Amino acid sequence: MVEGDPPNPPLVGRRTLLLTAAVLVPAILSTWIVWRLLPEWWKLTSFFWYSIPGNSFLWLPHEPAVIAAGLIYEPIWVALVGGLATAIASVIDHLLFTKAFQMDRLEAVRRAKPVVTAIRLFNRRPWWTIVVFAFTPIPFYPMRLVAPAASYPMKRYVSAVVVGRVPRYFLLALGGTWISAIGGSWASDWISRLIP
Repeated sequence: MVEGDPPNPPLVGRRTLLLTAAVLVPAILSTWIVWRLLPEWWKLTSFFWYSIPGNSFLWLPHEPAVIAAGLIYEPIWVALVGGLATAIASVIDHLLFTKAFQMDRLEAVRRAKPVVTAIRLFNRRPWWTIVVFAFTPIPFYPMRLVAPAASYPMKRYVSAVVVGRVPRYFLLALGGTWISAIGGSWASDWISRLIP
């Protein structure tokens, strides 16, 4: 950095902390209420908390958890809870990667030919590209990087991810219901152990 250059913005600013608190505090409070008043739903809250890192930049196997939750709960509830967790994870991803791409150290990455090409292709139909990647088995990790690198707005990013993921979760949870119906109790017992 040359003297007189503005410093890099902090990775976690006040806005980020406030947004994170505004999302996580109600989620934690809701979890506590469910565990106290509706104990039969505790595994669904466990699925919710597993789904946040499972839909974020951590590499956790998420599809088996969705199928396992579908063995226990109605697919619509699994899809909606998974969609809410996905929205939270998407906000976190977008904030972190947007901040990362604002750092001077990543300037060379932003200007690299593959990244520039990916951004150019992404910008043709960004919302639908995210929906397709979120719904299909195509790996979603590139979208987590390309959307913030392209300065794609957070609200649109989150809405596209949720629109793609909720029907995907519904179908996967429906698969869990079918496994339960076809395989009987041994399959249900074995797969339901995947949820903490």
